[in-house]
Amino acid sequence: MFIYEGKTTSFMKYVKLRASSILLILVFTSIVSISGQSASSWLSPPVAGASYENTLILITPSNTALLDALKGPFIEYAREKLGVTVDLQFIMAGSPECMNRIIAWSGSPEVDIMFGGDLIYHWKLKDKGLLESYKPKSSDYDALPSVFLGFQLKDPDEMWHPKLWWGHGFMYNTMVLQRLNLQPPQTWDELLDPKWQDLIVMCVPSRSSSTYINVGVILQNRGWDQGWAFWRKLAANVGSFVQRSHDVVDLVSKGEYAVGFTYSLGAVNARASGYPVSMYMDPTGFIPSGVSLLKGAPHPNIAKAFLDWWYTPEAQEAALSAGGIPVIPTVKIEGPTNSTAAILREYLGGKDTIYDYLNTFTGVKFYNFTYAEAMYTNVSKAFDEDIVAKHSELKDSWSTILSTQSKVKGVSEAEAKLNEAIKAFEKGDYSTAKSLALEAQETAVERARFVETITYAAIAVVVIIVIIAAIIFLRRRSKAKTK
Repeated sequence: MFIYEGKTTSFMKYVKLRASSILLILVFTSIVSISGQSASSWLSPPVAGASYENTLILITPSNTALLDALKGPFIEYAREKLGVTVDLQFIMAGSPECMNRIIAWSGSPEVDIMFGGDLIYHWKLKDKGLLESYKPKSSDYDALPSVFLGFQLKDPDEMWHPKLWWGHGFMYNTMVLQRLNLQPPQTWDELLDPKWQDLIVMCVPSRSSSTYINVGVILQNRGWDQGWAFWRKLAANVGSFVQRSHDVVDLVSKGEYAVGFTYSLGAVNARASGYPVSMYMDPTGFIPSGVSLLKGAPHPNIAKAFLDWWYTPEAQEAALSAGGIPVIPTVKIEGPTNSTAAILREYLGGKDTIYDYLNTFTGVKFYNFTYAEAMYTNVSKAFDEDIVAKHSELKDSWSTILSTQSKVKGVSEAEAKLNEAIKAFEKGDYSTAKSLALEAQETAVERARFVETITYAAIAVVVIIVIIAAIIFLRRRSKAKTK
């Protein structure tokens, strides 16, 4: 083999140069490897979603329709905006049980957020130091008034927050009313009219928070004595008491009763399902439910992200699709015909928001959670024992009073006796009330007999006087002719 000297020298230099470069690369790679690849970490952006947990657990009394409506949108939000796939879990229980479980966990909760339930439960948890202060990062939350019509809507310490508004009042079946030639009732007092007798269905307040709120609203607005007087009179028109608030919605929807006491979600969903129902929304019966981050939450970062998301139009619109009333004022209550939003808008008089609706009223006095909680045992017990258990006696007593009214009209003594009967009824003494009403009837009858006797006597006297006068006249006339 023949190799030229010049070519060999150049080739060897090239080989040595390449070998040196390869050696430098190997040394650099080894250094990086030894340092735990810190250079790679420094050069690359952080992994999306690395600071968020992939599990979020809510303990909630909310209904399944609402939870289903918000689950998908939040999971999608977390995946697209936060870069994390979240397993959103719900532990469902009644509001008192939710609170009691949180208290039992004593600062080491198994869940992250209490989602829903009357604000009183969130207030109690705050008082026990079991909530974490957090201000949702949302301009829509910032737009939410701290106080509305005198009601504290935001916690100054930002430990509890308003979740949604819920309305209370009574629903009615429009087809039943049309068949009976009755106009839709627009006030509570209209339901005292005897024409509604046996057309109303009601759950017992001891078994339904929505019924208890309706009962409580009347007691708070009218005072203790007048409030109970109202419920006793109205109970006389109740056809039956049921054990579940859902039964009220079901029975009115199907036309077995004309009217039933309920809350907005039940009436909205019934209408959306095709039933011919509408609702009277009592302006004093609106309450906000609460949502709170628990102290010691096992997944605090994703829980805070959920609260941020909850106060966005997307989240509140998801709730609106399930019949919830948005709490943020930037979301309008509107939607396609027969949608839950359109139905709710109808119930709210065509207003864009709950705030617009309530501002049309004067002297709105919101439900007093503290008062209602303090009186819960007494009210529930009294209603069960004095109204439900004595329903037949109550109806018989009031029926007697009503039938007596026309019979004693104009008879002052009997009317006074009937007023005594009404007062006894209003206090729950139904047997005495019935007895007094019967006495009033008897008094009126006796007075009628007396008047009748006097009338006959007066007629007799007049007849006698006329006869005597005629006799005298005839005698005088006879004498005159004789002369």
